Amino acid sequence: MCGRYVRRSDKQRIVDYFHTGANVFDIPPSYNIAPTTFQPVIRLDRDTGEREVAMMRWGLIPAWCKDVKLLGVSTINAKAQSIMLKPMWRQPFQKAAVPGPR
Repeated sequence: MCGRYVRRSDKQRIVDYFHTGANVFDIPPSYNIAPTTFQPVIRLDRDTGEREVAMMRWGLIPAWCKDVKLLGVSTINAKAQSIMLKPMWRQPFQKAAVPGPR
């Protein structure tokens, strides 16, 4: 698994679909988005609670990482059989895990 993906929609289609309002940066379509590049992400604004488009780095940057340059691209893939054993993935996986039905 290489961690790359495609984004066919341009800025206006993204803004219209997610009702995020206007942003000041341009988002052209990209057909080979690689890990460590900055890409648009839809998130909730902490102050207003409204959706916004923010440029964020593609990949996981662990909280314990002091220098992103030394991290490389090894943070894009996790193996299911070792996700709870590796410090890189354990905490993010536990925080993101959604409890199942009881």
